[in-house]
Amino acid sequence: MKKVLLSIILLAGAMMGFAQEDKVLMTINGEPVMLSEFMYIYEKNNQETSLEKKSMEEYLDLFINFKLKVTEAIAQGVDTTEAFKKELAGYRAQATPKYMQDNEAVDSLVELSYNRQANVRRAAHIAIQCPANADSVAEAEALAKINLARERVTTGVEKKVKKGRKWVAVREAEAFADVAREMTEDPAGKENGGELGWIQVFRYVYPFEDAVYNTPVGEVTEVFRSPYGFHIALVEEERPYEEVHAAHIMKMMPRGTEQTALDAKKDIDSLYQVVLAGADFAEVATAHSDDKGSAMRGGDLGWFGRGMMVQPFENITFDMQPGEMSEPFPTRFGWHFVKLYDKRGIQPLDSMRQQLLMQVKRDVRYQEAEKSFIKKTRAEYNLPTEMSDEEVKAYADAHLEEKYADLRNLVREYHDGILLFDVSLREVWDKANKDTEGLATYFKANKKNYTWDEPRYKGYMIYAKDEKVAKAAKQIIKTANADSVMSYINQRINVDSVQYVKVEKGLWVEGKNAAVDKYGFKNKTAEYTPSEEFPVVVPVGKIIKAPQEYTDVRSQVTTDYQDHLEKQWVATLREKYPVVVNEEVL
Repeated sequence: MKKVLLSIILLAGAMMGFAQEDKVLMTINGEPVMLSEFMYIYEKNNQETSLEKKSMEEYLDLFINFKLKVTEAIAQGVDTTEAFKKELAGYRAQATPKYMQDNEAVDSLVELSYNRQANVRRAAHIAIQCPANADSVAEAEALAKINLARERVTTGVEKKVKKGRKWVAVREAEAFADVAREMTEDPAGKENGGELGWIQVFRYVYPFEDAVYNTPVGEVTEVFRSPYGFHIALVEEERPYEEVHAAHIMKMMPRGTEQTALDAKKDIDSLYQVVLAGADFAEVATAHSDDKGSAMRGGDLGWFGRGMMVQPFENITFDMQPGEMSEPFPTRFGWHFVKLYDKRGIQPLDSMRQQLLMQVKRDVRYQEAEKSFIKKTRAEYNLPTEMSDEEVKAYADAHLEEKYADLRNLVREYHDGILLFDVSLREVWDKANKDTEGLATYFKANKKNYTWDEPRYKGYMIYAKDEKVAKAAKQIIKTANADSVMSYINQRINVDSVQYVKVEKGLWVEGKNAAVDKYGFKNKTAEYTPSEEFPVVVPVGKIIKAPQEYTDVRSQVTTDYQDHLEKQWVATLREKYPVVVNEEVL
């Protein structure tokens, strides 16, 4: 059934945007079917072959059958059910996002992110806290503070100094770090003079990243707002992106006495000497490193860029050359020594485009592309200004199929494919699977079509604890209904959850089961030794040279019976729904 469905879906899936002057190819029950729909199927499935007219006619016949089934599904009201509507809406929701955006704006954001990542920047900042929901008074106070900080680090605050007998107004910019220690409300900044280290794309909120990258190196940004407050930043340095592939061994430095710190230093020095003496770095890391995550990989940290590790670790690692190993050094996490495997610059844009696209869509910067889409949609459809952004997006969504032929045909693919599956399941597949009488009758009428190259052993294999148990099991097999055999055995023999006998039912080819070969086929050369748990093995069955009933070849008979039912169904549909083909159109 799955193979049949796949073929159907592929046929239906080919019905996508055929750009040409369209004509009516046929009518089915009076409803027009366009040439573009058929031609797309034909062209898609025969791009690399030169086909004769007969081949096109064969495709046309398959296409008619497909459309007849869809017509029948609609007649049965399948397209009106809530299940159908929900499934179709789900498929459409997956297909539409790329049409509900300004692709030029998105591409621009991706390229901008790549260009920024190609040249990382180091910065320091001063922050004045002011949450997004702050009142106007608090916001004004915070803004005044950050403006003062900027004035102090750029032009300097006007001061009166005495020159001779006169007081003269002078301005002199102050060191950014000094002002940061005094004014910033970032606790870490008060200690380190606002230093942030290297700024990477997507690592900081977009307003921060945007301000830093839009300001020349050596200058201070304009005041900018983030969800956390107001900021200024000093752009200190820029350098090409670089990332390293490194591994490390670490001994943690637990908080406590001075002795614990000394112990960690002693441990790392010992491991360092072991590696220097020739021990394998990865093996030592796996056995002794306290960073259990990387220890599982032999200390391997993978590739990482600047700004992803604490400063001492980053500085030492990026100053190394491939193949080098550092001496032990401390960070706030403990003592380390590092082995550098490799260095590289930024990867080509094409290899990073998909990753960057995903990051852009998860980031607040994507709002810029959404705003651009809304603006263009308003202009394209001349929508009134009083329409909200959400209403504009809803309007655009409702008109996507009108605008994009490929989406229109893709949605039609989903629509017809769902209908086809539902009606085929009901009219053919389920019927064939459940119609045991029909299967038996079909097998009997076509028995000559079902043959084997070699005989089968059909029946049961009994594996028992003793002869008495085997005899009881054999009696149940001979007298009970086939569907009840195992139930009776468990009720009458394997009582109290104790297994006295094990029974296998099957249809075996010689060579597939050693026990069957020895006891069923009576092959004296078969290598099989009964288990201690079940030393008695008794076959109950017979060797048959050809299938005796449809269950012997159930899968094949079911498939053939499905084909039989489908042919009957299609013949009925062709009588039920008139098909008129305009052959001059082809």
